Amino acid sequence: MKDIENREDVIRLVDNFYSKVLADPELSPVFEPSLNDWPRHVERVYNFWENWLFQTGSYNGGMMWVHMQRNQTHPLTTALFERWLAHWFGTADELFKGKNADFVKSKALEIGQIINAKLNS
Repeated sequence: MKDIENREDVIRLVDNFYSKVLADPELSPVFEPSLNDWPRHVERVYNFWENWLFQTGSYNGGMMWVHMQRNQTHPLTTALFERWLAHWFGTADELFKGKNADFVKSKALEIGQIINAKLNS
């Protein structure tokens, strides 16, 4: 099994992850409002992870605001963050192995913990 090596690998990871999330009856309602502009949403996610992994400068902006807005209409509970992370970790482990795969899991955990703490403290 190979590591995450380029943008195409990031796209594969994100697309496979979202196929699981959108099929999850507890998580899919959180993402349904984004379906109206799905290409823009996933492009930002691709850019986010590509930038973290390969320092491309492809992502600008913050993520906290959008999560705070979504929390207003669909509370982002600790349980939902845990489900989100379980899908992310599972998808990464199914597709990749290596330092970049480990990095996207540890970074997702870190980000999830920060957002969860801000929304659920």
